Amino acid sequence: MLKAYGEPSNLWLDFTRGNRKSFTTIYNTHVARLFEYGMRILKDEDQTRDCIHDLFTKLWANRKTLGQTDNERLYLLGALRNTIMTYKAREDRFLKAELKPDDFIIEFNAESVHIQNDEAMAQSQKIRMALEQLTGRQKEIIYLKYFEEMDYEQISELMNISVKGAYKLSARALEALKVILDVDAAMVLLMLFQYKSQIF
Repeated sequence: MLKAYGEPSNLWLDFTRGNRKSFTTIYNTHVARLFEYGMRILKDEDQTRDCIHDLFTKLWANRKTLGQTDNERLYLLGALRNTIMTYKAREDRFLKAELKPDDFIIEFNAESVHIQNDEAMAQSQKIRMALEQLTGRQKEIIYLKYFEEMDYEQISELMNISVKGAYKLSARALEALKVILDVDAAMVLLMLFQYKSQIF
């Protein structure tokens, strides 16, 4: 299970002590974001819901022995990722439960994209197509870093890699985007920020 940092939130503490209302609040607060993240890996609504259901079932069953956390979102995303990797291995869909190049989706549905003009639409399409050419792990770290706004320590914990490894993976992903888009590093970052602003 994930490590914890700092003092646990009162909500999480109450949940681990058996408070059903706190458990429900945690679920309702994070389930939409968990579903979005799970869908990017599994690409199947029923499987994603099953994994989320399994996760919260285990959380409640093991609440007394869970570690404390001051970051519920990070804890739950990491726990869901582990649940999904276990599911993938159990279903024998992969020899190893690792992300392949097309195993992480970074696209957003049309309803979530707010584009105001043709130029912005063209740039949005360009960055979207470039992102799809990255490997699964590269897409995941770009999503976590630039869309979820996690720091490298949080990303390393979630992806089960070292902080140094997270830096290197991010750098390789940005370098790949730079080559694909044929622009400099600053423009890659600008395009990512603009793409995010059109979505959130």
